Amino acid sequence: MVYFPALEPIFGRGGALLDALDMLEVEPQAFWFPNHNGGDHHLDQRVFERLAKLSQPKLIHGVGLPLATTVEFDSQQIAPWQQSIDRLNPPWVSEHLAFMRVASNEPGVKSRHSGFLLPPLQCQETVDIAVARIADLRRLSGRAVAFEISPNYLQPQPGEMADGEFFARLAIEADCGIVLDLHNLWCNERNGRQCVQEVMESLPLDRVWEIHLAGGESYEGYWLDAHSDLVPQPVMNLYEQWLPKLENLAALVFEIMPDYVQAKQLSPDQLIQQIQAMKSLWRFGPTASSLHSCRHINSITTASMPADGVKSVASVKVMGWEQSLGALVNGRERPMVSDDFANLEDDPGVPVYKSLVESFRAGTLAEGLTLSYRLLVLTLGKTATLSLMRQFWSSNWPEPFAFDEMLGFAAFLHQRMVQGTLTVAFLENVLNYELARAQAQQTGKERFVAFNCEPIALLRSLSHGHLPVEVAYGEFEVHVPG
Repeated sequence: MVYFPALEPIFGRGGALLDALDMLEVEPQAFWFPNHNGGDHHLDQRVFERLAKLSQPKLIHGVGLPLATTVEFDSQQIAPWQQSIDRLNPPWVSEHLAFMRVASNEPGVKSRHSGFLLPPLQCQETVDIAVARIADLRRLSGRAVAFEISPNYLQPQPGEMADGEFFARLAIEADCGIVLDLHNLWCNERNGRQCVQEVMESLPLDRVWEIHLAGGESYEGYWLDAHSDLVPQPVMNLYEQWLPKLENLAALVFEIMPDYVQAKQLSPDQLIQQIQAMKSLWRFGPTASSLHSCRHINSITTASMPADGVKSVASVKVMGWEQSLGALVNGRERPMVSDDFANLEDDPGVPVYKSLVESFRAGTLAEGLTLSYRLLVLTLGKTATLSLMRQFWSSNWPEPFAFDEMLGFAAFLHQRMVQGTLTVAFLENVLNYELARAQAQQTGKERFVAFNCEPIALLRSLSHGHLPVEVAYGEFEVHVPG
C-alpha cells in the first residue's frame, strides 16, 4: 500500500490493516520541504521517523524525477532523494515514464513545472532519452531502477510507436524493470489506446518487478486513474490472468488517496478485504519472493550505463512535444516550434489534463490555505473564488511544492488588495497566519503574526465554516509554535 500520514489513524484502529500489509511504498517528494535559497530540499524528519517505526519493508516510488523528459533532473532533489534511499533502504527504486518540466524560452528561466505528470511522445528519440535518464537515476540511487507505465489520456499520435512496443523497447534498451500498473493499462484501453491484451503480449514479462492496482472514476467520458476507490473487478481479472506469467514479480501495491477513503466512507475492513483479495491470488502465481531476495533485480548492475547523455539525443521534436503539451494543459498558447503537433490542440484528452492540473492546483490551495480559501468563498462565493484562482493560474506556472504555490497565490491576492481590485475583510490577517503556520512546520521555528482584529473569534469562526458575527478591532499578536 502507498503510505500517507493521513492513513495512520486508520492503521491505528486495532492495527489489523497495518498487519495485513507486507510492505509499504513511499513517494518521498511528498515529505520534503523546499529550499528557497537554491540549496538542497530537505526531508521532513518527523515523517521519516514515523516510517522508521513501521516494521514493513519500504519501496521508493518517485514523483519528481520522471524518466521521459528532455529537462535534466532538478539538482535540488538529488541529495534528499539519496537521503530518502539511505533512510528507507529499498531494494530498487521506481519512477514514472512521463515528463513534468518543460524547457522555457523565457530569459533566465531554464524550465517550468507543468503541474502534472504528462505522457511522452512515443518515439525512438524518447526511448533514447529515457535510457539515459534511467542510467542517471541508477547511478544516483545506487539501486536498480524500474519505470512505471503511466496513464495516457491522449489519442495515439500519427507515427507513434504502439504502447506495448514503446514500453518493451525501453525496458530492453535500458536494461531495467517495469512497474506494471494494470489500472493504468485498463484506463488507456477504455480511453482509446492499445488494448491491455496486446500491450501485455508485447512486454518482456520477466522485467515486471512490481504491480500497482487501484480504482478510478469517470470524468467527461474518460476513465481516470484517480486512486479513488477499491480495485474494479475487470482489473482484478487482469491481475489474476497475468500473475502466473510474472516470474520475477516481487511487490504488489494497492494505491488509494486518503481523501477518497474518507469521502467514500471506506472502512478499515473494506481495505483489509481488498488487500487480502490481492494477496490470495498471489498464491496462484509465482512463489512470492521477499523484497530483498529477488534474483533478477539483484542481477541488474547499479553502475551507470554508458550513455552519450540526454543532450545529444534530445531532439527538437521531443522538446517541442513537451513544450506544446505543457503549454496547452496550462491554458497557454502553444509555442510555434514545429508543425509536427498541430493536431494536438484538438485532442479531446488535452482538456482532461487541463482540468486535472486546475483541480490539483485548486486542491493544493484549498488544503494549504484552508481558512483563507474558506474566507474567500464565504465572502465572494465559489464561482468568484474559482475565477480569482484562474486569474492567478493564467499568469503563474504551477510550482512543484505546495508551499511555493501557496506563497504565489498569497502574493497575487496581496497585490490585488493593494491595487484595490479585491476587498475581503480580514483576508490579509488570515493569509499571514496560515503562511506563518506552514513556515513554522517546515523550519521548526516559532512565528509571531500581527492581527488588526481579535484573532481567536475570527479563526474559530472560519474553522467552523462561517464568518464571525462580531469582531473587535485592535492590535493583537498570535504565537505560532515551531
